[in-house]
Amino acid sequence: MKKLDFKKHLYKIVVTVLIIFFIGGVGMGAANILAIEGVRELYTPDEPLTPLPETNEEITSYADMIITKALNEKPLTQSKEKYSIDTDSIENSLDNNRLNCAAVMAADEIENIIESGYEEKTAGYGESSASFLPAGLMLSSGDIESIDFKRMYYKCSMCADSIDYEDFDEKCPKCGNLNSLELRYSDNYEITLHIKPDSASFKNSSFPKTEKLESVFAQNASSTPYYTFKYLEKDIKTADIYIKVNRLTDKIETLRFETVAQNTLNLYFDNEYSELNDASVKYIAKDKLEYTFTWPGLKLNSNEKTIELGSTEVLKATLTCDDPVKYDVVWSSSDENTVTVDEEGYLKTHKVFGDSVITAKFVFNGKEYSDTCLIHVGVPAEGVDLDKGRIKLNTGDSYTLTAEFDPSDTTNTKCFWFTENEKIAEIDQSGKITAKGKGKTTVYVITDDGNYYSSCKVEVNK
Repeated sequence: MKKLDFKKHLYKIVVTVLIIFFIGGVGMGAANILAIEGVRELYTPDEPLTPLPETNEEITSYADMIITKALNEKPLTQSKEKYSIDTDSIENSLDNNRLNCAAVMAADEIENIIESGYEEKTAGYGESSASFLPAGLMLSSGDIESIDFKRMYYKCSMCADSIDYEDFDEKCPKCGNLNSLELRYSDNYEITLHIKPDSASFKNSSFPKTEKLESVFAQNASSTPYYTFKYLEKDIKTADIYIKVNRLTDKIETLRFETVAQNTLNLYFDNEYSELNDASVKYIAKDKLEYTFTWPGLKLNSNEKTIELGSTEVLKATLTCDDPVKYDVVWSSSDENTVTVDEEGYLKTHKVFGDSVITAKFVFNGKEYSDTCLIHVGVPAEGVDLDKGRIKLNTGDSYTLTAEFDPSDTTNTKCFWFTENEKIAEIDQSGKITAKGKGKTTVYVITDDGNYYSSCKVEVNK
């Protein structure tokens, strides 16, 4: 038999392999397959601390409860008010370009004058904010026009992109894969209450009133001999209350009262601009009063990880408090035979495989805050393969795939299975494929440790 001159044909072999890989990769959606690394997991939502509020009454009651919680537990609380003029909305009754330009140029000064009258307020950790934080929303449910309640989103199992709940489609808008969007629950509720501007709730609540607005314009007019400020007409278009709260802890993060109004300035021009005589200038303004809340706590950079026997790793703790440098973090391990941790968060494994929970904690204002990380000590996965890369089945038939780990003594052999198209082939969490309908699809396995993946092409015939 004639011996192959390997060196002579090496270039052709490499080119051929690359072409095959490229064509096959395009056919399989290579970019999408590569993108799934590290994103697949079995999803179980955490339960909220308080049952989900649904009706207007329940939502307003929940809002009052979380505000009361902030008043009682005293996180770092700050308030800030902002006034902004939409210069694109400026118009005047005379349709005079020079008057419009003058109004646009004056907008920044007007904003600065108004905001200079606002006072930023702060209550530090453990300090009362009752002097400036409202005790509640003071809302009547009948005065609520509508409520937007964002609490869910979709995550693509192929490309890991997050999609707003309202933007759901059968295909992922980023990678185009079919049936790859999984419903998830955000840790935060985002609630927007749209209040009727002519209601008693609006008048009695904490919406910014910009009571000094007329005096600001009068002051601005008094500094020039060209016009006189007559009076202001204010038409509130929208009045919204925005709330962001962690549903797992009921700790409010943001409370914002916001109005959008069309203001009409009625002016009288004199001297060299007397030809303008009586004129009005209209503009849209947004006024926001925002409260932000920063809660003390401790957060680790990881809550679960696998490390090799004999290796050293480090956990990092982030403290949220008045001065993190002043406080000592106390570290502990639930099984020091498996892994120990020093005062800096450095982990050291010993001579046995197993699991250990590492706890970090510190005390602030008399209260203890902590976080944990589950450490798996063992042989980490470095890859995974399937016993079949391609399979043909008839409708109703089944086949169980086998995941082969690299190295073979990987200690965490947990893995997750999913299919691109359940209408063609289903797959359960044991790797069993069931043919459902004619067509072609791809099934995947992804390791829990390291998120390595492998795939199998499935063709189903009638």
